[in-house]
Amino acid sequence: MDIKQLKKELGLSNKDLAEFFNLSYSAYANSTAKERYEKALCKFYELVKHKQLDKGTSRQTSQRLNTGN
Repeated sequence: MDIKQLKKELGLSNKDLAEFFNLSYSAYANSTAKERYEKALCKFYELVKHKQLDKGTSRQTSQRLNTGN
């Protein structure tokens, strides 16, 4: 996933991203670390999303076992 996909999926703007990093919009937009921030955010999102999917799958399996379905 890249930052464009992440922003589209979550409905985020560059202003929103700047706020995540406690930066002003202009500081974020002109930051030499902007690419690193974005890559880290995408990796973190993928990790959380993957964990949620795993958790949901485990919960569904657990429910099926408990109900006998």
